[in-house]
Amino acid sequence: MSSSAGDFDEQPVILCVTASRNKRAQVARLMSGRGVVLMFPDLKAVRAVLFDGTATSATAGPAKGAVALGRLTVDQHLQQVSWAGEVLPLTRLEREVLVALASPPLRVWTYRQLYERIWRADYLNDASAVRATVKRLRAKLRDASATIAVDSVRGVGFSLVGTTSHSRQ
Repeated sequence: MSSSAGDFDEQPVILCVTASRNKRAQVARLMSGRGVVLMFPDLKAVRAVLFDGTATSATAGPAKGAVALGRLTVDQHLQQVSWAGEVLPLTRLEREVLVALASPPLRVWTYRQLYERIWRADYLNDASAVRATVKRLRAKLRDASATIAVDSVRGVGFSLVGTTSHSRQ
């Protein structure tokens, strides 16, 4: 079967919006060859690409809405966090935890506050998801040689601190 340029114009465009990489992969497999599939982790990313015109390459520099805290840069439009100019390989959950902790004023975030903001669900007094995400985030910050860290406030939650003024083992 031959295909002409006109056939391509008639293919459907499918938007897949889900934070789950597994679900995006499943949709890609199911829709293979049936149209153009655009994958997005959330509605913010859809808006950025379709309406804001802010979808640019990572080398183009931070978007207009980027926020900096020392050498930490959070670019909500590109859904990226960088340390000293290097993009950190964070998951959506890790990125959103870091964004919350870095938002002014710097403070201690309770497990409940983090869970309800990041997971967008009612907190059921089980901090394991928050702890696991923070554990992965800490490792990635260490790997990037960041001079900021996520500090535990026992029984309460977490805060962002500078490691130059806080010894860590």
